[in-house]
Amino acid sequence: MKISKKKLYLTAVSIFTCAALSGCSLSKASPKEDTSLNVPAEENQGQEPAESTGQEEESDSAAASESADNIVRSFDGYPRGKRIDEQTFTVSLRPLGEVTFASYEPDTSENPLSDVVFLIEKEGEVLMQLSGTTEDNAGPEMFHQVEAVSFLDYNHDNYDDIIMILSYYFGAGPQAATPHSLIRYYKGTAEGGFIYEAQMSEDASLALAEITVETARNFISGEKTDDPDQIDEDTISKSAPWQQAYLEYLTTESVPDAQSGYALISLSDDGIPQLAEIGADEATGCRIVHYANGEVHVTQLNRLFFSYIPKGNLLCNSEGNMDYYYDLVFRLENGELNLIASGYYGAEDNSNVQYDEEGDPIYLYEWEGVRMSREEYQTQLSKVYDFSKAVSYHDSQVYSLDEIKRRVAEY
Repeated sequence: MKISKKKLYLTAVSIFTCAALSGCSLSKASPKEDTSLNVPAEENQGQEPAESTGQEEESDSAAASESADNIVRSFDGYPRGKRIDEQTFTVSLRPLGEVTFASYEPDTSENPLSDVVFLIEKEGEVLMQLSGTTEDNAGPEMFHQVEAVSFLDYNHDNYDDIIMILSYYFGAGPQAATPHSLIRYYKGTAEGGFIYEAQMSEDASLALAEITVETARNFISGEKTDDPDQIDEDTISKSAPWQQAYLEYLTTESVPDAQSGYALISLSDDGIPQLAEIGADEATGCRIVHYANGEVHVTQLNRLFFSYIPKGNLLCNSEGNMDYYYDLVFRLENGELNLIASGYYGAEDNSNVQYDEEGDPIYLYEWEGVRMSREEYQTQLSKVYDFSKAVSYHDSQVYSLDEIKRRVAEY
């Protein structure tokens, strides 16, 4: 297999860091195997709207405004509070495709033991609500936070599953104010629903001394097979050329110790995903691996953050550090990931940063070598890259070397 490597070097710059992370959930109520796949958004449709007077509409409008910022009642589902933005992700789940996994705080206005709420949304519509651990989504303990969410096919049936790590307060005794972690497993189905695996969730929560996404994965992998990450030769031989090329690259070229993990992204619309190597540190940065013309091509990015437009063939490496930042826009075309536009901004002298009357740093902006205002810079950037359509990888979609090999083989 031929491998062509392309590296980008930026001389004046040391670059900024990438964010992200995951979070998810489980409750310690008495286990019940929930066989309802979801709560469809359509279930409460068909009710006749009540008539209202003008005064009612005015008061209702004010109440609705407050509700939008605070408590929102779901479609015949669990009451929920504000969206937890740091635990809400755009993710591709088989068989649903690209969806938004949204976490919402509990609505504790009526019950302080109300639990967190999780919705699967697509194109502004609610597809389903994940079942809680009890019928009324209220447990014996008070919710603390979503710690992690991971999306993977843990039972190897080609439908993505979900692992959540949630924490709760004991509520009584000497450790009443000390949060403790619990696990939830949700099994994906061919119909696109998710079944809460209550018994396995409780077993893992009780058995594991340390509860993390990694230990939760290992626990269930141990139950399913002795070596879940071993890919048999028959699977490899039946794989498409791009899959075989990625597997060979991961086996012979990639350096696991230099990576914090791997992700698959959908940069192109040809059905072949791209492989992202997420560096172990800012200096290592990320690398985008793509397959074209029978070869694996590798493009080095700066530091750790990038976004991309799904199936739009566009990627932006937006990074920076110490009052010097940049946006590098790449296009995947004709089998190559090429830099098509670049902009830089920051302090004229980052050892002596100047500030305006409002206390904000004064930056100079340059797009394609031309000095301009901030507004002009943003206009030029938006002409080539629409951030409103862009997504990024996040830690819940970052896999180990063995896990990414299986994801590639079973794609």
